[in-house]
Amino acid sequence: MGIILKIIVLIVGLAAGVAMLTHSYQLTHLFGYNSLAERYLGTGGTYSMWKILGALTIIGAVLYVF
Repeated sequence: MGIILKIIVLIVGLAAGVAMLTHSYQLTHLFGYNSLAERYLGTGGTYSMWKILGALTIIGAVLYVF
């Protein structure tokens, strides 16, 4: 049961991460701009935030499996 759960987490994590990386524009318009990201990451920081979260999601899913 443990390996099946890890495989499911990997698939869901990869799918969510890739979606955040490729659809940051749509996510920003769906959830709105993040003032904290805009302040610390500069203009367009919300788009960068979604890309960073997507990359961290993929890395976290892969690390969970191993």
